[in-house]
Amino acid sequence: MRGLMKLATIAAAGILSLGIYTTDAAAKYDYTNYSASGLSKESSQCLDCHRKATPFVVNDWKRSKHFYNGVGCYECHKTDESNPAAYDHYGFTISTLVTPKQCGVCHPKVAKEYMDSIHAHSGLISQKAEAKSGGNFAVIVMQMMGWDKNTVIPHQTTNGESTWDDIINDPCWPYAGVPNNLKTPRPKASAVIKIFANWGCYSCHGTKIEIAKKTKDKVVFDLRTWPMIGAGTINPDGTIGNCAACHPFHSFRLKIVRAGIGACGRCHESEDHPNYEMFGKSMHGAMFLSQFDEWNMDAPAIKAGQDYFAPTCGTCHMGAVYQGDKMIYAPTHNPASICKWKLGMWKLVFVRKAGRPHPGLPSVKYPTDGIKNRERAFAMCTQCHTKQWVANCFIGGDLTMGVLDYFRRVAFQVERDLEKAGLNTPLDRKIVRDIGAMAVRPTEIAMFHYAPGYIWWEGIYRVAFELVEWLESSVEPRLGADYVSKYVSWIKKHVKKVEKYKKKHHIH
Repeated sequence: MRGLMKLATIAAAGILSLGIYTTDAAAKYDYTNYSASGLSKESSQCLDCHRKATPFVVNDWKRSKHFYNGVGCYECHKTDESNPAAYDHYGFTISTLVTPKQCGVCHPKVAKEYMDSIHAHSGLISQKAEAKSGGNFAVIVMQMMGWDKNTVIPHQTTNGESTWDDIINDPCWPYAGVPNNLKTPRPKASAVIKIFANWGCYSCHGTKIEIAKKTKDKVVFDLRTWPMIGAGTINPDGTIGNCAACHPFHSFRLKIVRAGIGACGRCHESEDHPNYEMFGKSMHGAMFLSQFDEWNMDAPAIKAGQDYFAPTCGTCHMGAVYQGDKMIYAPTHNPASICKWKLGMWKLVFVRKAGRPHPGLPSVKYPTDGIKNRERAFAMCTQCHTKQWVANCFIGGDLTMGVLDYFRRVAFQVERDLEKAGLNTPLDRKIVRDIGAMAVRPTEIAMFHYAPGYIWWEGIYRVAFELVEWLESSVEPRLGADYVSKYVSWIKKHVKKVEKYKKKHHIH
């Protein structure tokens, strides 16, 4: 209860701070006269309608630096006919989507830095993985169920009652971008499960936004691909990335992304990469939750010990680094700027090398070098800690990578041997993936985020248990005790004891 009250206090403080921000803006500009802020005539015309049609959007924008600087609706949404998502809106050619191409008009350096990052390529990389796995992420669920690409799900029913008429007669139906293969009461299973994949995985990695229908004055997006606000969105205009994934419209507050609670935590969470949960259980998280309302998270180049007193995701991975009053590393839009290791892939781990092809998509090259990144990380952390403190943490984490990778490599080898013997099942694939994605990878991440429970009980303990449980209960009956004893010596001895016991007591 106390924790909830504390979070409520922090939330209230945040609301108050937003109120102060709005008051400052109100003092500077007359909201009833948008030309006072230096807005273009086009944006002023937009606001004549939208302050009534979408007041929330307009009021959110009033709290932004865009408002302060006379950047309005048209400056961000304008486009031309070469953009597949363009349409005519009361005489203006605009796009509902605002992509890094449009943001880059005013923020060219930031946009390029972001689009060069692995963050922005996460959609392309996962799309490649999807294609290799058989068409879409549905393959994991479908293989376990024994479904193929042509399997049709039962009629749209719940509780034994037909729901199809209630779906197509819903008042939302005319506005939704429903693809043709879902306009049927008996769609293919893969088409429906694709919704889960896009709204789940791709909501963070980034969908390939598809246009379901287009007229001169309207663009309707496929509901499976929009509005998923993924960092690696593949946009109709050919760009990759989505600035709004971290800077949600329309206030674009630095405070939102630097807090990390939502902007980073909405994706870097859950069982396979619980960075957000780890942060909350670390000493850094404890300090953040108790002091956040006192920090200046909107400062342009935020400084440790002045504007904030414990790192968050954004300040640590992307913030400026100082030596005294001198900035030695500028803020960056490459979130991996402090990362020595590539930890995000469930199949492997390695030290980053500048120019090294990404294993999932070789055309994508790593922009920075792991050792250089570690230099930045060392400088970042020694703003607050001694060099020995930081070195012990980093090198301690480094020394665990080989052991963790060993568990994963054993799982892969066993899976290959099962497949070679013709004895593998879709459940083996699921188990191996869980060992790599839900056990090994989170533990690797935990070693550099310092949450005790995720390092031990949810970490190495879980990794070892899940691997041994699979070998003892599932693999041994198929490949034999001699085989599994190569990895876990006691299993062979245990099997002999069981056989002796069964023989003695005539158990078959």
